Amino acid sequence: MSAITSYSMTGNAYIDGVLGNFKWASNNISYSFPANGSYYGTNYANAENVTNFGTLSGVQQTMAREALRIYSTVANLTFTQLDETMSQHADLRYGQSDRTPSAWAYEPSTRGEGGDVWFNRSIGYFVDPVKGGYAYQVFLHETGHALGLDHPHQGNVMPIDRDSLEYSIMSYRSYKGGSETSGFTNEAWGYDQSLMMYDIAAVQQMYGANYATNSGNTSYSWSPTTGEMFVNGAGQGRPGDNKIFLTVWDGGGTDTYDFSNYAGGLKIDLRPGEWTTTSAGQLARLKSDGSQTAVGNIANALLHQGDTRALIENAIGGSGNNTMTGNDGINLLKGGAGSDKLYGLAGNDILDGGLGADTFYGGAGADIFDYNSTKDSLSSSRDTIQDFLRGTDRIDLRSIDASTKSSGNQAFSFIGSKSFAGHAGELNFVSGVLSGDVNGDRTADFRIKIAVSSLATGDFYL
Repeated sequence: MSAITSYSMTGNAYIDGVLGNFKWASNNISYSFPANGSYYGTNYANAENVTNFGTLSGVQQTMAREALRIYSTVANLTFTQLDETMSQHADLRYGQSDRTPSAWAYEPSTRGEGGDVWFNRSIGYFVDPVKGGYAYQVFLHETGHALGLDHPHQGNVMPIDRDSLEYSIMSYRSYKGGSETSGFTNEAWGYDQSLMMYDIAAVQQMYGANYATNSGNTSYSWSPTTGEMFVNGAGQGRPGDNKIFLTVWDGGGTDTYDFSNYAGGLKIDLRPGEWTTTSAGQLARLKSDGSQTAVGNIANALLHQGDTRALIENAIGGSGNNTMTGNDGINLLKGGAGSDKLYGLAGNDILDGGLGADTFYGGAGADIFDYNSTKDSLSSSRDTIQDFLRGTDRIDLRSIDASTKSSGNQAFSFIGSKSFAGHAGELNFVSGVLSGDVNGDRTADFRIKIAVSSLATGDFYL
Protein backbone atom coordinates (compact mmCIF):
# COMPACT_ATOMS: atom_id res chain seq x y z
CA MET A 1 0.00 0.00 0.00
CA SER A 2 1.29 3.45 -0.91
CA ALA A 3 1.90 6.28 1.52
CA ILE A 4 -0.62 9.06 2.04
CA THR A 5 -0.13 12.79 2.47
CA SER A 6 -2.07 15.89 3.38
CA TYR A 7 -2.41 18.84 1.00
CA SER A 8 -3.61 22.44 0.98
CA MET A 9 -7.16 23.61 0.31
CA THR A 10 -7.95 25.95 -2.58
CA GLY A 11 -9.75 28.66 -0.62
CA ASN A 12 -12.80 28.15 -2.84
CA ALA A 13 -15.59 26.86 -0.59
CA TYR A 14 -17.26 24.97 -3.44
CA ILE A 15 -14.12 23.06 -4.44
CA ASP A 16 -12.97 22.56 -0.85
CA GLY A 17 -16.44 21.20 -0.11
CA VAL A 18 -15.56 17.92 -1.85
CA LEU A 19 -11.96 17.68 -0.63
CA GLY A 20 -11.15 15.21 2.12
CA ASN A 21 -8.20 15.13 4.49
CA PHE A 22 -5.65 12.95 2.72
CA LYS A 23 -4.59 11.81 -0.73
CA TRP A 24 -2.26 9.13 -2.00
CA ALA A 25 1.33 10.39 -2.02
CA SER A 26 2.01 8.79 -5.38
CA ASN A 27 0.23 9.62 -8.63
CA ASN A 28 0.68 6.01 -9.77
CA ILE A 29 -1.95 4.09 -7.83
CA SER A 30 -2.51 0.34 -7.84
CA TYR A 31 -5.88 -1.41 -7.82
CA SER A 32 -7.15 -4.97 -7.62
CA PHE A 33 -10.23 -7.19 -7.61
CA PRO A 34 -9.58 -9.63 -4.76
CA ALA A 35 -10.83 -13.14 -5.47
CA ASN A 36 -11.01 -14.18 -1.82
CA GLY A 37 -12.14 -12.37 1.31
CA SER A 38 -9.19 -13.76 3.25
CA TYR A 39 -6.87 -11.45 1.31
CA TYR A 40 -8.20 -8.56 3.42
CA GLY A 41 -6.87 -10.17 6.59
CA THR A 42 -8.54 -10.84 9.92
CA ASN A 43 -10.55 -8.33 11.96
CA TYR A 44 -10.97 -6.24 8.84
CA ALA A 45 -12.77 -2.87 9.16
CA ASN A 46 -16.54 -3.59 9.25
CA ALA A 47 -16.26 -7.28 8.40
CA GLU A 48 -17.14 -6.72 4.75
CA ASN A 49 -14.78 -9.52 3.73
CA VAL A 50 -16.72 -12.14 5.70
CA THR A 51 -20.28 -10.93 5.04
CA ASN A 52 -21.29 -12.71 1.81
CA PHE A 53 -18.08 -11.59 0.13
CA GLY A 54 -17.88 -11.70 -3.64
CA THR A 55 -15.40 -10.62 -6.27
CA LEU A 56 -16.61 -8.17 -8.91
CA SER A 57 -18.03 -9.69 -12.08
CA GLY A 58 -16.37 -9.06 -15.42
CA VAL A 59 -18.91 -6.35 -16.22
CA GLN A 60 -18.33 -4.67 -12.87
CA GLN A 61 -14.56 -4.84 -13.25
CA THR A 62 -14.90 -3.14 -16.63
CA MET A 63 -16.93 -0.37 -14.98
CA ALA A 64 -14.35 0.04 -12.21
CA ARG A 65 -11.62 0.42 -14.82
CA GLU A 66 -13.80 2.94 -16.65
CA ALA A 67 -14.18 4.96 -13.45
CA LEU A 68 -10.41 4.97 -12.98
CA ARG A 69 -9.92 5.96 -16.62
CA ILE A 70 -12.31 8.88 -16.19
CA TYR A 71 -10.37 10.17 -13.19
CA SER A 72 -7.10 9.80 -15.10
CA THR A 73 -8.43 11.93 -17.98
CA VAL A 74 -8.85 14.96 -15.71
CA ALA A 75 -5.98 14.47 -13.23
CA ASN A 76 -2.35 13.39 -13.40
CA LEU A 77 -3.12 9.86 -12.30
CA THR A 78 -2.12 6.47 -13.63
CA PHE A 79 -3.55 3.18 -12.40
CA THR A 80 -1.88 -0.23 -12.42
CA GLN A 81 -3.78 -3.46 -11.78
CA LEU A 82 -2.26 -5.93 -9.33
CA ASP A 83 -3.10 -9.55 -8.60
CA GLU A 84 -4.24 -9.41 -4.98
CA THR A 85 -2.72 -12.11 -2.74
CA MET A 86 -2.18 -12.65 0.97
CA SER A 87 1.12 -10.76 0.69
CA GLN A 88 0.48 -8.29 -2.16
CA HIS A 89 -2.12 -5.59 -1.60
CA ALA A 90 -3.27 -2.85 -3.95
CA ASP A 91 -4.04 0.72 -2.90
CA LEU A 92 -7.61 0.51 -4.22
CA ARG A 93 -9.46 -2.79 -3.85
CA TYR A 94 -12.93 -3.37 -5.27
CA GLY A 95 -15.21 -6.01 -3.79
CA GLN A 96 -18.80 -7.00 -3.03
CA SER A 97 -20.31 -7.58 0.39
CA ASP A 98 -23.73 -7.55 1.99
CA ARG A 99 -22.27 -5.61 4.92
CA THR A 100 -22.98 -2.35 3.08
CA PRO A 101 -26.66 -1.59 2.36
CA SER A 102 -25.68 -0.04 -0.98
CA ALA A 103 -22.05 0.96 -1.46
CA TRP A 104 -19.28 2.66 0.46
CA ALA A 105 -15.55 3.27 0.27
CA TYR A 106 -12.71 4.19 2.58
CA GLU A 107 -10.56 7.28 2.07
CA PRO A 108 -6.79 7.00 1.62
CA SER A 109 -5.16 5.92 4.86
CA THR A 110 -2.40 3.67 6.17
CA ARG A 111 -4.99 1.34 7.70
CA GLY A 112 -5.68 -1.89 5.88
CA GLU A 113 -9.06 -0.71 4.58
CA GLY A 114 -7.73 2.58 3.16
CA GLY A 115 -8.81 2.93 -0.49
CA ASP A 116 -11.14 -0.09 -0.43
CA VAL A 117 -14.45 0.11 -2.31
CA TRP A 118 -17.47 -2.08 -1.52
CA PHE A 119 -20.76 -2.72 -3.33
CA ASN A 120 -23.74 -4.65 -1.96
CA ARG A 121 -23.78 -8.08 -3.52
CA SER A 122 -27.45 -9.03 -3.20
CA ILE A 123 -29.67 -6.03 -4.00
CA GLY A 124 -28.86 -6.09 -7.72
CA TYR A 125 -28.28 -2.35 -8.20
CA PHE A 126 -24.73 -2.78 -9.47
CA VAL A 127 -25.01 -5.81 -11.77
CA ASP A 128 -24.84 -3.89 -15.06
CA PRO A 129 -23.81 -0.21 -14.74
CA VAL A 130 -24.88 1.97 -17.69
CA LYS A 131 -24.00 5.62 -18.30
CA GLY A 132 -26.63 7.92 -16.81
CA GLY A 133 -27.86 5.32 -14.34
CA TYR A 134 -27.51 5.06 -10.57
CA ALA A 135 -24.90 2.30 -10.64
CA TYR A 136 -22.65 4.23 -13.04
CA GLN A 137 -22.82 7.27 -10.77
CA VAL A 138 -22.05 5.19 -7.67
CA PHE A 139 -18.93 3.65 -9.22
CA LEU A 140 -17.61 7.16 -9.90
CA HIS A 141 -18.69 8.38 -6.45
CA GLU A 142 -17.08 5.55 -4.48
CA THR A 143 -13.88 5.69 -6.53
CA GLY A 144 -13.78 9.37 -5.64
CA HIS A 145 -13.80 8.49 -1.94
CA ALA A 146 -10.99 5.99 -2.47
CA LEU A 147 -8.92 8.77 -4.07
CA GLY A 148 -9.68 11.30 -1.32
CA LEU A 149 -12.92 13.09 -2.23
CA ASP A 150 -15.57 13.74 0.42
CA HIS A 151 -19.30 14.49 0.58
CA PRO A 152 -20.19 18.19 0.19
CA HIS A 153 -22.36 18.09 3.33
CA GLN A 154 -19.57 16.77 5.54
CA GLY A 155 -16.18 18.11 6.58
CA ASN A 156 -15.56 21.29 4.60
CA VAL A 157 -19.26 21.90 3.97
CA MET A 158 -20.09 23.23 0.51
CA PRO A 159 -22.46 26.24 0.33
CA ILE A 160 -25.97 24.86 -0.13
CA ASP A 161 -26.63 26.65 -3.43
CA ARG A 162 -24.28 24.29 -5.29
CA ASP A 163 -24.58 21.11 -3.23
CA SER A 164 -26.24 18.84 -5.80
CA LEU A 165 -25.45 16.26 -8.47
CA GLU A 166 -25.42 19.14 -10.95
CA TYR A 167 -22.07 20.23 -9.53
CA SER A 168 -20.60 17.19 -7.80
CA ILE A 169 -20.97 13.46 -8.16
CA MET A 170 -20.11 13.30 -4.45
CA SER A 171 -23.34 15.06 -3.43
CA TYR A 172 -26.21 13.32 -1.65
CA ARG A 173 -28.68 15.86 -3.05
CA SER A 174 -30.31 15.29 -6.42
CA TYR A 175 -30.90 19.01 -6.94
CA LYS A 176 -30.14 22.32 -5.25
CA GLY A 177 -32.16 22.53 -2.06
CA GLY A 178 -33.03 18.84 -2.11
CA SER A 179 -32.72 16.54 0.87
CA GLU A 180 -29.39 14.88 1.66
CA THR A 181 -30.99 12.32 3.96
CA SER A 182 -34.00 10.91 2.10
CA GLY A 183 -32.20 9.50 -0.94
CA PHE A 184 -31.96 10.46 -4.59
CA THR A 185 -35.11 11.41 -6.49
CA ASN A 186 -33.70 11.23 -10.03
CA GLU A 187 -35.43 9.50 -12.90
CA ALA A 188 -33.87 6.15 -13.81
CA TRP A 189 -31.44 7.60 -16.38
CA GLY A 190 -31.11 11.06 -14.86
CA TYR A 191 -27.81 10.64 -13.02
CA ASP A 192 -24.39 12.15 -13.76
CA GLN A 193 -22.67 10.85 -16.88
CA SER A 194 -19.25 12.16 -15.84
CA LEU A 195 -17.37 13.78 -13.02
CA MET A 196 -18.86 17.22 -12.49
CA MET A 197 -17.12 20.58 -12.24
CA TYR A 198 -16.21 20.56 -8.53
CA ASP A 199 -15.15 16.92 -8.60
CA ILE A 200 -12.76 17.71 -11.44
CA ALA A 201 -11.39 20.79 -9.69
CA ALA A 202 -10.97 18.91 -6.42
CA VAL A 203 -9.15 15.89 -7.80
CA GLN A 204 -6.91 18.28 -9.78
CA GLN A 205 -6.08 20.12 -6.55
CA MET A 206 -4.93 16.81 -5.09
CA TYR A 207 -3.12 15.28 -8.05
CA GLY A 208 -2.66 18.01 -10.67
CA ALA A 209 -4.50 18.59 -13.95
CA ASN A 210 -4.09 16.36 -17.00
CA TYR A 211 -3.59 18.65 -20.00
CA ALA A 212 -2.83 15.73 -22.32
CA THR A 213 -6.54 14.88 -22.56
CA ASN A 214 -7.89 16.00 -25.95
CA SER A 215 -4.97 18.42 -26.18
CA GLY A 216 -5.31 18.90 -29.94
CA ASN A 217 -8.03 20.69 -31.87
CA THR A 218 -11.03 18.76 -30.61
CA SER A 219 -14.63 18.76 -31.83
CA TYR A 220 -17.38 17.79 -29.38
CA SER A 221 -20.88 16.94 -30.55
CA TRP A 222 -23.97 15.19 -29.22
CA SER A 223 -26.86 13.24 -30.71
CA PRO A 224 -30.27 14.93 -30.48
CA THR A 225 -31.93 11.50 -30.48
CA THR A 226 -29.74 9.38 -28.17
CA GLY A 227 -27.74 11.86 -26.09
CA GLU A 228 -24.47 10.16 -27.01
CA MET A 229 -21.36 12.34 -26.98
CA PHE A 230 -18.89 12.26 -29.86
CA VAL A 231 -15.27 13.40 -29.70
CA ASN A 232 -13.81 14.08 -33.13
CA GLY A 233 -16.61 11.93 -34.51
CA ALA A 234 -15.94 8.94 -32.24
CA GLY A 235 -18.86 7.85 -30.06
CA GLN A 236 -18.24 7.81 -26.31
CA GLY A 237 -21.00 5.34 -25.43
CA ARG A 238 -24.75 5.81 -25.34
CA PRO A 239 -26.42 6.72 -22.07
CA GLY A 240 -29.40 4.65 -20.93
CA ASP A 241 -31.83 7.24 -22.31
CA ASN A 242 -31.74 10.39 -24.45
CA LYS A 243 -30.31 12.57 -21.70
CA ILE A 244 -27.15 14.69 -21.53
CA PHE A 245 -25.80 15.47 -18.05
CA LEU A 246 -22.05 15.92 -17.94
CA THR A 247 -19.03 18.21 -17.62
CA VAL A 248 -16.34 18.58 -20.30
CA TRP A 249 -12.64 18.79 -19.43
CA ASP A 250 -10.36 19.61 -22.36
CA GLY A 251 -6.57 19.81 -22.13
CA GLY A 252 -5.73 22.25 -24.91
CA GLY A 253 -5.91 23.09 -28.60
CA THR A 254 -8.58 25.07 -30.42
CA ASP A 255 -11.79 23.27 -29.57
CA THR A 256 -15.36 23.37 -30.82
CA TYR A 257 -18.81 22.51 -29.55
CA ASP A 258 -20.69 21.53 -32.71
CA PHE A 259 -24.48 21.58 -32.45
CA SER A 260 -25.16 21.90 -36.17
CA ASN A 261 -27.31 18.75 -36.04
CA TYR A 262 -29.83 20.39 -33.65
CA ALA A 263 -33.01 21.99 -34.98
CA GLY A 264 -34.31 23.66 -31.82
CA GLY A 265 -33.01 26.78 -30.13
CA LEU A 266 -29.90 26.22 -28.04
CA LYS A 267 -28.36 28.08 -25.12
CA ILE A 268 -24.61 27.71 -25.60
CA ASP A 269 -22.16 29.12 -23.05
CA LEU A 270 -18.39 28.63 -23.28
CA ARG A 271 -17.45 30.22 -19.96
CA PRO A 272 -15.79 27.98 -17.35
CA GLY A 273 -18.37 26.76 -14.86
CA GLU A 274 -21.31 27.65 -17.09
CA TRP A 275 -23.84 25.41 -18.82
CA THR A 276 -25.09 24.70 -22.32
CA THR A 277 -28.69 23.54 -22.81
CA THR A 278 -29.39 21.49 -25.92
CA SER A 279 -33.09 20.90 -25.32
CA ALA A 280 -35.57 20.61 -22.47
CA GLY A 281 -36.21 16.99 -23.42
CA GLN A 282 -32.54 16.08 -22.89
CA LEU A 283 -32.36 17.64 -19.42
CA ALA A 284 -32.00 15.10 -16.64
CA ARG A 285 -35.05 14.96 -14.38
CA LEU A 286 -33.66 15.34 -10.89
CA LYS A 287 -37.12 14.60 -9.54
CA SER A 288 -38.69 11.78 -11.46
CA ASP A 289 -41.97 13.67 -11.85
CA GLY A 290 -40.15 16.37 -13.86
CA SER A 291 -40.69 19.17 -11.34
CA GLN A 292 -36.91 19.55 -10.95
CA THR A 293 -34.58 19.32 -13.93
CA ALA A 294 -30.85 19.89 -14.22
CA VAL A 295 -29.66 23.46 -14.73
CA GLY A 296 -28.29 22.44 -18.13
CA ASN A 297 -26.95 19.58 -20.20
CA ILE A 298 -23.24 20.31 -20.63
CA ALA A 299 -21.09 22.13 -18.09
CA ASN A 300 -17.63 23.50 -18.80
CA ALA A 301 -14.93 22.50 -16.34
CA LEU A 302 -13.39 25.21 -14.18
CA LEU A 303 -9.92 26.44 -15.07
CA HIS A 304 -7.21 24.86 -12.93
CA GLN A 305 -5.15 27.68 -11.41
CA GLY A 306 -6.31 29.99 -14.19
CA ASP A 307 -4.74 27.95 -17.00
CA THR A 308 -6.67 28.84 -20.17
CA ARG A 309 -5.65 25.70 -22.06
CA ALA A 310 -8.88 24.14 -20.79
CA LEU A 311 -11.12 26.69 -22.54
CA ILE A 312 -13.49 25.65 -25.31
CA GLU A 313 -12.92 28.29 -27.97
CA ASN A 314 -15.57 27.80 -30.65
CA ALA A 315 -19.23 26.92 -31.01
CA ILE A 316 -21.51 26.09 -33.93
CA GLY A 317 -25.24 26.50 -33.42
CA GLY A 318 -28.14 24.64 -34.97
CA SER A 319 -30.97 25.81 -37.20
CA GLY A 320 -33.09 27.27 -34.38
CA ASN A 321 -32.89 30.57 -32.54
CA ASN A 322 -29.69 30.19 -30.53
CA THR A 323 -28.15 32.21 -27.73
CA MET A 324 -24.37 31.82 -27.78
CA THR A 325 -21.91 33.23 -25.24
CA GLY A 326 -18.14 33.12 -25.60
CA ASN A 327 -15.45 33.40 -22.94
CA ASP A 328 -12.20 35.30 -22.37
CA GLY A 329 -10.44 33.45 -25.17
CA ILE A 330 -10.51 34.03 -28.91
CA ASN A 331 -13.89 32.64 -29.90
CA LEU A 332 -15.53 31.75 -33.20
CA LEU A 333 -19.30 31.70 -32.74
CA LYS A 334 -21.38 30.52 -35.70
CA GLY A 335 -25.11 30.85 -35.24
CA GLY A 336 -26.36 28.95 -38.28
CA ALA A 337 -29.95 29.43 -39.39
CA GLY A 338 -32.44 31.13 -37.10
CA SER A 339 -32.47 34.48 -35.35
CA ASP A 340 -29.51 34.14 -33.02
CA LYS A 341 -27.99 36.23 -30.25
CA LEU A 342 -24.19 36.08 -30.09
CA TYR A 343 -22.13 37.46 -27.20
CA GLY A 344 -18.38 37.45 -27.76
CA LEU A 345 -17.33 38.86 -24.36
CA ALA A 346 -13.57 39.43 -23.94
CA GLY A 347 -11.05 38.39 -26.57
CA ASN A 348 -10.70 39.02 -30.29
CA ASP A 349 -13.74 37.08 -31.44
CA ILE A 350 -15.33 36.22 -34.77
CA LEU A 351 -19.13 36.32 -34.76
CA ASP A 352 -20.97 34.74 -37.68
CA GLY A 353 -24.73 34.73 -37.33
CA GLY A 354 -25.52 32.91 -40.55
CA LEU A 355 -29.08 33.12 -41.83
CA GLY A 356 -31.85 34.90 -39.93
CA ALA A 357 -32.13 38.20 -38.08
CA ASP A 358 -29.19 37.94 -35.70
CA THR A 359 -28.06 40.23 -32.89
CA PHE A 360 -24.39 40.67 -32.01
CA TYR A 361 -22.63 41.86 -28.87
CA GLY A 362 -18.90 41.66 -29.51
CA GLY A 363 -17.80 42.73 -26.05
CA ALA A 364 -14.21 43.70 -25.25
CA GLY A 365 -11.45 43.01 -27.76
CA ALA A 366 -11.05 43.49 -31.50
CA ASP A 367 -14.01 41.55 -32.87
CA ILE A 368 -14.91 40.59 -36.42
CA PHE A 369 -18.53 40.39 -37.57
CA ASP A 370 -18.34 37.88 -40.39
CA TYR A 371 -20.69 37.73 -43.39
CA ASN A 372 -20.60 35.05 -46.07
CA SER A 373 -23.74 35.74 -48.11
CA THR A 374 -26.21 38.52 -48.84
CA LYS A 375 -28.79 36.15 -47.34
CA ASP A 376 -27.12 36.46 -43.95
CA SER A 377 -28.83 39.82 -43.35
CA LEU A 378 -31.71 40.46 -45.74
CA SER A 379 -33.63 43.73 -45.70
CA SER A 380 -36.65 41.91 -44.28
CA SER A 381 -34.66 40.14 -41.53
CA ARG A 382 -31.60 42.25 -40.97
CA ASP A 383 -28.94 41.70 -38.34
CA THR A 384 -28.10 44.16 -35.57
CA ILE A 385 -24.61 44.88 -34.26
CA GLN A 386 -25.17 46.44 -30.85
CA ASP A 387 -21.69 47.42 -29.66
CA PHE A 388 -19.48 48.04 -32.68
CA LEU A 389 -16.25 49.74 -31.60
CA ARG A 390 -14.90 51.87 -34.43
CA GLY A 391 -11.18 51.57 -35.09
CA THR A 392 -11.06 48.23 -33.29
CA ASP A 393 -13.85 45.96 -34.56
CA ARG A 394 -14.29 45.04 -38.21
CA ILE A 395 -17.18 43.99 -40.45
CA ASP A 396 -15.89 41.29 -42.79
CA LEU A 397 -17.58 41.19 -46.21
CA ARG A 398 -14.76 39.49 -48.12
CA SER A 399 -16.69 36.26 -48.66
CA ILE A 400 -19.50 38.10 -50.47
CA ASP A 401 -18.99 38.81 -54.17
CA ALA A 402 -19.66 42.55 -54.41
CA SER A 403 -20.65 42.36 -58.08
CA THR A 404 -22.81 39.71 -59.67
CA LYS A 405 -21.97 41.29 -63.05
CA SER A 406 -18.30 40.33 -62.97
CA SER A 407 -16.54 37.00 -62.65
CA GLY A 408 -14.61 36.24 -59.51
CA ASN A 409 -15.03 37.66 -56.04
CA GLN A 410 -15.12 41.46 -56.22
CA ALA A 411 -14.49 43.83 -53.30
CA PHE A 412 -17.05 46.36 -52.10
CA SER A 413 -16.58 50.11 -52.41
CA PHE A 414 -17.68 52.13 -49.37
CA ILE A 415 -19.36 55.39 -50.42
CA GLY A 416 -20.24 56.70 -46.97
CA SER A 417 -23.73 58.20 -46.71
CA LYS A 418 -24.16 58.72 -50.45
CA SER A 419 -27.05 57.12 -52.31
CA PHE A 420 -26.41 54.20 -54.61
CA ALA A 421 -25.40 55.37 -58.09
CA GLY A 422 -26.20 52.16 -59.95
CA HIS A 423 -22.74 50.59 -59.70
CA ALA A 424 -22.56 47.02 -58.46
CA GLY A 425 -20.50 46.69 -55.29
CA GLU A 426 -21.51 49.93 -53.59
CA LEU A 427 -21.80 49.99 -49.82
CA ASN A 428 -23.32 52.87 -47.84
CA PHE A 429 -24.27 53.71 -44.26
CA VAL A 430 -27.36 55.82 -43.73
CA SER A 431 -29.34 56.37 -40.51
CA GLY A 432 -27.59 53.55 -38.67
CA VAL A 433 -28.08 50.97 -41.45
CA LEU A 434 -25.31 49.50 -43.60
CA SER A 435 -26.59 48.56 -47.07
CA GLY A 436 -24.95 46.78 -49.99
CA ASP A 437 -25.93 46.66 -53.67
CA VAL A 438 -24.36 43.73 -55.54
CA ASN A 439 -26.11 44.07 -58.93
CA GLY A 440 -26.23 47.84 -59.48
CA ASP A 441 -30.03 48.22 -59.38
CA ARG A 442 -29.81 50.92 -56.67
CA THR A 443 -31.64 48.60 -54.23
CA ALA A 444 -30.04 47.10 -51.14
CA ASP A 445 -29.42 43.36 -51.39
CA PHE A 446 -28.52 43.17 -47.71
CA ARG A 447 -28.85 45.49 -44.72
CA ILE A 448 -27.20 45.48 -41.29
CA LYS A 449 -28.25 47.76 -38.44
CA ILE A 450 -25.22 49.05 -36.52
CA ALA A 451 -25.40 51.07 -33.31
CA VAL A 452 -22.97 53.83 -34.36
CA SER A 453 -23.44 57.23 -35.98
CA SER A 454 -20.85 56.84 -38.74
CA LEU A 455 -18.50 54.35 -40.39
CA ALA A 456 -15.34 54.58 -42.48
CA THR A 457 -13.56 52.29 -44.93
CA GLY A 458 -11.21 51.19 -42.15
CA ASP A 459 -14.11 49.62 -40.28
CA PHE A 460 -14.42 46.91 -42.94
CA TYR A 461 -12.68 44.01 -44.56
CA LEU A 462 -14.04 44.60 -48.06
